[in-house]
Amino acid sequence: MRKTDKTTILNKLKSILLVFGTAILYLGPGAFVPMEAVHDFYPILFLVILFIVLYIAIKTGVFAHFKETFRLQNLLWLLGFVIVGYILGNIAHYLYLRFVPALDTIVENEATNNFVDSFLPTWFVYILMVVIAPIYEELMFREYFYRFFSHKWLAYILSILLFTLIHTRLTWSFFEYLPMSVIVTSTFHRYKRVSDSIIVHGGYNLMVLIFHIII
Repeated sequence: MRKTDKTTILNKLKSILLVFGTAILYLGPGAFVPMEAVHDFYPILFLVILFIVLYIAIKTGVFAHFKETFRLQNLLWLLGFVIVGYILGNIAHYLYLRFVPALDTIVENEATNNFVDSFLPTWFVYILMVVIAPIYEELMFREYFYRFFSHKWLAYILSILLFTLIHTRLTWSFFEYLPMSVIVTSTFHRYKRVSDSIIVHGGYNLMVLIFHIII
């Protein structure tokens, strides 16, 4: 086996380990110990795990070019992605409610509602939606997932599909979630810079949260 082939295989294995390792850590303290044992300090433990994930990301060169994200012109592009994503998401949501039977929409959203209304403090749920979830998910579904593929357009398509399927579990809400997935993945695909997609993902969730609270 040539050295280049061996290096390629090792890099692919590394990307797989990073995806699954990040996914396991994303499950939080409850993945390692009974939830009752960490109930009172769950948010603190979750944040500690997040710092571990960020440390690994930094060590693997994920944020090597993050400063480029904060250039004014790029930030304006990211704002545009957020706005377009939110508009398309609302159109998809309207069509979803319009054409999917009411009973199905209730069942499909039950898990999300139960999570939001769970034992987690409200402030932590908001941080989870706007900051923590975007970091974990963009590392998993974009940065590390892309590293496995030589053909980036294949990674682009599969990333969109996988991200949407995992969030919707093969329900009709797949089509409601799809526009957001396309926008966020397109943001990353543009420069292969995960800090861009983290901001767009977090910005999108923030807009959803703000309008949910207002309305």
